[in-house]
Amino acid sequence: MSRNVGPLLALLAAEMVSVSGSLVTRVALPWFVLATTGSVGRMSLVLAVQMLSMALWGIPGGAFAARLGTRSFMRLADGTRAVLVASVPLLHWLNWLTLPVLLVLVFLMGGFFTPYYASQRVLLPEIVGEDERLLARANTLLVTANRVTLLVGAPLGGVLVAAFGAQKALWIDAASFLVSFLLISLFVKAGKVPPATIGRGEFFAGIRFLWQDRVLRLWTVANIGFEMAWQCVFAAVPILAFSRYDDDPRVVGILLAVFGVGAVAGNAAVLPLMKVLKPIRLMIVGAVAESLVLWVAVIDLHAVTFGCVLCLGGLFMGFIEGPTTALQTGRTPPGLRPQSMSAFMTLTLVAGASALTMTGPAFSAFDPRIPFAVVASLYSVGTLLLIVSTAWLSNGPEAEAVSVSVGKTEDPV
Repeated sequence: MSRNVGPLLALLAAEMVSVSGSLVTRVALPWFVLATTGSVGRMSLVLAVQMLSMALWGIPGGAFAARLGTRSFMRLADGTRAVLVASVPLLHWLNWLTLPVLLVLVFLMGGFFTPYYASQRVLLPEIVGEDERLLARANTLLVTANRVTLLVGAPLGGVLVAAFGAQKALWIDAASFLVSFLLISLFVKAGKVPPATIGRGEFFAGIRFLWQDRVLRLWTVANIGFEMAWQCVFAAVPILAFSRYDDDPRVVGILLAVFGVGAVAGNAAVLPLMKVLKPIRLMIVGAVAESLVLWVAVIDLHAVTFGCVLCLGGLFMGFIEGPTTALQTGRTPPGLRPQSMSAFMTLTLVAGASALTMTGPAFSAFDPRIPFAVVASLYSVGTLLLIVSTAWLSNGPEAEAVSVSVGKTEDPV
């Protein structure tokens, strides 16, 4: 792996730079809409359109990335997003920025998220190889790079918006995408178009593959439960800060930062553990621990207790994300990886968005412990599915390759 350290470091650096810029925009864009329109409704509409775009573009974007090649797609995505983000302050300066135009720009920005995420994960086997442990470590490093930005990007966004205004902060995000484009272009040479695979160009090839592989089918359903649970938890942070924690917005920032600290620590802790434990065992340990942590919120919702839930939740999330992605990549033929990863992300994003729409009404209608009981139950069911899939893996030949025939994927277990 040593000869591939350079490309891996470039990929990690590109992730940290571009995601930090995106977190600046996550602060700057809503503030920009509020400052220029004074409308909370318009701000919510802009954010909703962006999340909808992430889901809708996932499957076709994955098919396009497979045809173009993952490296070429990532360069295209970074370059295009730099232009799109820069267009917001530029058009506003020219007095050409209307709400419909802003919604179109945001919709196009969000469309690159899911296939870009998939392309990153598809690149890793080409950089570090197909070894399960190396792949799990590389995925964990990529997740760690992403989580570190939680401690930098969002606070930086708040400082930049306060100091220079939202428009100038958006220029910084545009520049971050250009830096990512250069890093990928100069230092990452993997990611060529994979060899032809039956079904690669088919629109729903990724979803069909996830469904026909019974292990990945369970992992997908489990991850949908995990995503719905955590989107509810994140949405609950400002709700609880407003209703229970002295109506103090600073509590929101503190709680999210606490989650970020736990997430970074979890990803750092899992790296040495991979030398002694198989990735699938780390997944199970993390999922079981996470389920128990979420049940604590049903018992006690004191601010300190909820902060501990977020911190420990972020910690054990690190045990799950890297190993899960590595094992999913290993079970998927190279020609189907962009579609499979994009389909996986699309399904979880749709589930997460649906959970978000229900969180506010649930906390308004019931005592907070009831929604949190649903959250903990969702996560516990997902953990059970993960354990069942582990039993299937143990009973089947682990080295058996996934075979794909015309219009059909043979059951690999």
